[in-house]
Amino acid sequence: MKKVYLFFVLALLSFSAFAQGTNPETEAIKKAVNTVFEGMKACDSALVKSVFAPGAILQTIRPAKGGLSGTVTGDRMEPWLKAIAQPKKPEQVWNEKMNFDHILIDGNLAQVWGSYTFHIGTTFSHCGTDNITLVKHADGWKIVYLIDTSRKDKCF
Repeated sequence: MKKVYLFFVLALLSFSAFAQGTNPETEAIKKAVNTVFEGMKACDSALVKSVFAPGAILQTIRPAKGGLSGTVTGDRMEPWLKAIAQPKKPEQVWNEKMNFDHILIDGNLAQVWGSYTFHIGTTFSHCGTDNITLVKHADGWKIVYLIDTSRKDKCF
């Protein structure tokens, strides 16, 4: 009986891992998001821009002084892309690493939630959570909204 139970549990776990890892839409969404980080690291603003929809919105929530609720700031795409494109020495390269904690998909709409750390070169800068909304266009998944939190402590 123990062998049957063990076989059933292992089969279920294997199927679950297989089902999660083979969804082509999930992989395409991860690729679009990772393209942003690859472009940032390579100082390639055209690569970053390629996965954003026209009119995409960028926002950051920064903690307010005294531990009060955070302040939401909007970032404009063009100045951000210009900053990405600036040549950087290896110790100045932007390097963001994100965990894909949750990916939700409903047809042509996807939501990605994940913790991240951000380094400048090899030096830790800040951490937080990325919340990214994507829409599937004819040429693939495009980011329409990106909001993140940003802090220097209580990182993952």
